[in-house]
Amino acid sequence: MRDIKINSCTYSSARGITANISATNSSSSQTNDYSLTVKFTTPEGDTRTRYTSIYSVAPNSNRMTDISTVYVAKPGATGTFRCSVTNVSRTSR
Repeated sequence: MRDIKINSCTYSSARGITANISATNSSSSQTNDYSLTVKFTTPEGDTRTRYTSIYSVAPNSNRMTDISTVYVAKPGATGTFRCSVTNVSRTSR
């Protein structure tokens, strides 16, 4: 769904892997709620999923949220983290 965008996918030892996600409501008249699944992929290729919602996105506006999953990097580990969004649903109020 083009209403949802991953702005960043980062790692920190304090939070693990974090995706910053925005929901953009292009409707000119309805407030929308979004439910979605975020899939995190570690440098080792392991995956984790988290579920989140972004509520009350007003018409012609956007709202952002962060969602994280626990991950402890192994000493000397290198590679990239990937975040993707699946199973998006939008509900109008």
